[in-house]
Order: sequence, then C-alpha cells, then structure tokens
Amino acid sequence: MKTRFLSLLCTALFAAGILLGAATASAHGMTYWEATLVLDDTATGGQNQLEPRKATLADARRAIVRAGLADDCQKKDFTGDGMRFVTFTFNGAEPFVFRAVTGAKDTRDADALTVTSYDVMGKSVRTLGGLCVGKSYEDIEEMYGEPSSSKTNEDGLTACTYAFDDKAAELTFDIDDAGIIQAIHFRTEI
Repeated sequence: MKTRFLSLLCTALFAAGILLGAATASAHGMTYWEATLVLDDTATGGQNQLEPRKATLADARRAIVRAGLADDCQKKDFTGDGMRFVTFTFNGAEPFVFRAVTGAKDTRDADALTVTSYDVMGKSVRTLGGLCVGKSYEDIEEMYGEPSSSKTNEDGLTACTYAFDDKAAELTFDIDDAGIIQAIHFRTEI
C-alpha cells in the first residue's frame, strides 16, 4: 500500500512539474531562427540568408548588392570603451543598417566581423517566416502571439519586442497606428 501511494505521489508530482514548466515557458512562440533575413538574389534567381552571429558584414553587403537594393554602403568603424563598433549603412532603394560589435583589440577586417544587429526599413527583405515591412502586425500575433514587451518609441510607433528564450537577443517590430510594420530591428548581447 505504501509503495502504491509513493508511486502515485511521484506521478502526480511529475505531472505537476510538467504543467508548471509549460506555464512558465515563453508567452510567445518565436524562435531565434526568425531573426534570419532572406533576400532574393536577382543574379541567380535564388535566395541569400543572413543569420545573425553567423553571417558577416561582407555577407550582408553581398546579399544587399545581389538583391539589387544598393551598390555600396557607408562604413563607420569606431573603437571606444574597450569595444569596436562597425556599422554598414545602405541607402539605396531601401534603407538597411547592419552592425558588428567586438572587442577593441579585434583587428580583423570589418568585412570579416559577424552581424550582431540590424535595422530593416524596406519591404524587399523578409524574415524566414515571411515577416517584412508593410505586413500587418496581426500576422506577427497570429504566428507568435503577444510580444515580450511593447512601448511607444520617439517616432510615435509602437515597438513590439520579442525576446528569445535560448539566446540573449530580441527582435523588435515598429508598428504604426494602422497596425502595419514600418521597421524590423534585431539586437543581441555581445
């Protein structure tokens, strides 16, 4: 009788642990792969993918050029406070910004640094899930649920941020009053 009670008790505790674990999981279902950008390659008819922390600034430049969105970029390379900040800004048909942050002693060529953040303000680039500027915020909520946080930014847009559970990173969508995505921002810890 005692063994049966202990067995039942263990089973109940195990089930309760599973239920509590599920209840404390993320409020949304967005995974890190959603931060990967997809650009059409006009030269080959294929696609280029830029996964943050894996793709380099050279990969970003090549993808933007091959998508026919810009011929070149403005490059800024700044070192201060023990960090090196490199920014590639594309102001062609649509504006894009890709950044890399690394230690100040990292002397690699800027093209070799991995993308640690980006800002997309054009409709031609999309996430792996198909989210892009110009789409409705309802599409995001349908796919991923409520954001981790939201607030009105200095431009009067609502910044809906989805934090990733498995990485110290977040994806933010700037939404206008009509519920349309105006920009996509990715940030990660270094």
